[in-house]
Order: sequence, then C-alpha cells, then structure tokens
Amino acid sequence: MAKVIFGMTMSLDGFINDANGRMGLLYPNLKELGETDMMQEAIRTTGAVVMGRRTFAMASDPDAYADHYEFQVPIFVITKQAPERKPKENGRIRFAFVDTVEAAIQQAKQAAGDKNVTVVGGPSVGRQLLKAGLVDELEIGIMPILLGEGKRLFEFMEGMQIVLKKTKVVETGQRTDIWFTVQQSCEC
Repeated sequence: MAKVIFGMTMSLDGFINDANGRMGLLYPNLKELGETDMMQEAIRTTGAVVMGRRTFAMASDPDAYADHYEFQVPIFVITKQAPERKPKENGRIRFAFVDTVEAAIQQAKQAAGDKNVTVVGGPSVGRQLLKAGLVDELEIGIMPILLGEGKRLFEFMEGMQIVLKKTKVVETGQRTDIWFTVQQSCEC
C-alpha cells in the first residue's frame, strides 16, 4: 500500500525561503541534488505526486512538467480553481486538479499502487496533511544556513501534537536529510 511522504528543505532556523520568498540559498545546485542516490531512490519509489497550487505555479511554463520534471508520474494539484488550460501530458504525467487534501491523497494513493505518494509542496499543504493525519513519513532536508526570516515550515501548528520516530539520516555535501515516521498526530 502506498505511503504518503511529505518532504521539504529548510534552513537550520526553520525557513523554507528567505524574506523575499527566494529559495536559492536552500538549493545551491539542483542538478547535483537530482543526481544523488537519495533523489534517484525517491524517483524510483514514487508512484504519484501531490502538490499545492503555489508549487505548481512555480513552473514558468506548466507544459515543461511533461518533458523535464523528475517525477514522471500522475500529479495531483490541490487548488480551488483549475487552470483554464490543462498542462501538456505525456502518458506518464497526467494532471488532476482537486479541491481538498483528502481527495488529493485518496486519488494519489489509488494512482500510486504499491509505490509512494510524494508530497512536494508547500508548507500549507504539509500542515493540512499533518493535521488530517494523512502523512506516514516526514523527510526534512536541512541546509546549514540561518535565514533569520521568511516562511517557516512548521508555523501555525498550535494545538497539534505530532510524535515522530527518526528512521534514517543521509548527509550529502552540506545537506542533511532526516526521515521520520509519524507515530501519532492529534489536535490537543
């Protein structure tokens, strides 16, 4: 059965971007990151992707997903309003636009089969999934930089208690990735 894995990269002080919304300091070499064993394993084991509207919109040309996106699997975008024109699909990538995290996860699990559902975007989507108890594993990449301000990954989690169990640590260059299984998630 498909596991739901939410992952993001953050600064040591917990920010996913700087005060101007830029993420470049957290991803100094995307090409190099894409070639790591860690990323290649994620690509091999992912059967579907869930992303938020803002993450989807980060592509200057949504048609580029079909030819250039590392995860060539069905993509489920959480949004209240689908784009006017559906992006290019290629037989591996197909797009579905859904309005709730629950619907996105349900459809993504069905599409993924026995592979994983990888959640690639945004902190808001991640928080919603954690609050709904829909995350099986959390993967946090930490870059050795202090941004001081920006958007925090785990902001607005008041009233939530989430117990994690560390399962793996991988160091790649300056980056440290830590995997956790979600043991318990509750609103308290």
